[in-house]
Amino acid sequence: MKQRIRAMFSRVPGSVPALGAGAAIGGFVLDAWKRRQEEQDRARMVNRVIHSSFHAFQPKVEIPREQVQVTMKRLLDLDDRSPVLIWGNHLAGKSFALFKALEQAGFREGIVHVQLADDKQVAREKLCQELGALGDVEAKEALKQAAKKLSRLPIVILEIPREVSDMAVVRSCSGFAKTWGYDAELAKVIVLASSASMALSFDADAREVRFQVQPLSEEECQQEEVQTFLKHHGGAAAVEHKSDLLHLSGGNVGKLEDLAQALQTKTFEEVRLATIGAQEEEILRFFGIDAQGGFGPKEVPAAKEVARRVADAPFDQCVRSVDFADRFTSKHLAQAVKAQGAHCIYVKATTKADERFCAASPSVHALLKRKTDALEANTKPKRRGMF
Repeated sequence: MKQRIRAMFSRVPGSVPALGAGAAIGGFVLDAWKRRQEEQDRARMVNRVIHSSFHAFQPKVEIPREQVQVTMKRLLDLDDRSPVLIWGNHLAGKSFALFKALEQAGFREGIVHVQLADDKQVAREKLCQELGALGDVEAKEALKQAAKKLSRLPIVILEIPREVSDMAVVRSCSGFAKTWGYDAELAKVIVLASSASMALSFDADAREVRFQVQPLSEEECQQEEVQTFLKHHGGAAAVEHKSDLLHLSGGNVGKLEDLAQALQTKTFEEVRLATIGAQEEEILRFFGIDAQGGFGPKEVPAAKEVARRVADAPFDQCVRSVDFADRFTSKHLAQAVKAQGAHCIYVKATTKADERFCAASPSVHALLKRKTDALEANTKPKRRGMF
């Protein structure tokens, strides 16, 4: 068949050269189209970096956190290639504080927000998906070109929600922050963690800077805006019971809002009893860590001991984690707390060298005292006798 076709075209003067020229032109056009398509894809990825921004839910009534904002803004120094880890208790207001700090620093674009929403996602692959890149080479080039157009490093925010539990996710963030952020200086990398277990597992070979967003301080609670906040969410009843709500919430902004809103449909006593009941259940689940095996790789049953030590210490001083370091670390405690859903005791870390175990609120602190006293009484040997 091929010979017949060749013979047929050979009878037409100039036909074979014409076909060859047509094929060459077609190949050239195809190559040019591919190159143009690749250029458009690269430009699209660069534009995605440049025009990306970070958004957070903005409360209608804001409680000023001046010191938090000052610290966060300082951490956004793009001349410092150190990755930044921002973490804190659930509902502590981390995302909004970061949003405000970015706004104050003048960073409104060039911020790629990568949310690692489940246990199957890893940082590098999810970033490539966000940019529409086929692989690392394209993503890295997009960050480099974006930096030239922005005249600064782009910012990559890796967010690890509370629901994520696979340590492979945080390891991927550690590796990304270290290699793409610190070593290659492709972006300023910020890791936003909503659980202590993830935050304490993050490790960029000590190259990172850590910042924990704490609950409202006693001084912050005295601001006039707290009154306005409570009135907005819970009306006059919330303002009337301000000290009680702070006692129950421990200064956690999100929990304070939830308690205030509950007062719109319930009495304060109903809200208080429901909150205390939930806190008692969390304490029992914390004690249950011993029954589940305990803390750390050696499964040390020390939940009741930790609870006793936290209860005996002043609420604002807590207990140093180093006192338990020969048996388990703060990371082990945080992982067990998350697994059990027992958030009555959390890890407070003003610095990595000063990590402490603390009660979630003054009301939890008081309950821990009662519960551990009761446990101690029940475990003491009974005296035999007529009574």
